[in-house]
Amino acid sequence: MNIVKLALLAVFAFGSVSINAQTVDIVVEAVTGISAISADYKVEIVEGISAISADEKWEVLGACSNSPSVKIEFVEGISAISADLKVELVTGIAAISADKKICISGADKLESDLLMKLKLIE
Repeated sequence: MNIVKLALLAVFAFGSVSINAQTVDIVVEAVTGISAISADYKVEIVEGISAISADEKWEVLGACSNSPSVKIEFVEGISAISADLKVELVTGIAAISADKKICISGADKLESDLLMKLKLIE
């Protein structure tokens, strides 16, 4: 009997882990400063009325320790002219419309203004 209870407990525990798990489409390393030379893409984050021009919608799931699959330089202002992609970041109920779910690798190395734009801090 104890083996059956243990097996059921394991099934319930495993089930809750898989329910809470989220699939990440892209692990992004945000590169800044001199490191931006190694960026694979330049991305402009668009908000408000400018979001109409977004190429994609991304949901940032949070920071992660995974190896990055892509290096991105987030650009703004005059530098945004050279952006390869315009992205609207979505949260809450709007995240249903997200094209990709991403996490940010190496977020501890980023400045607070970029962390706020990525909605990792308030």
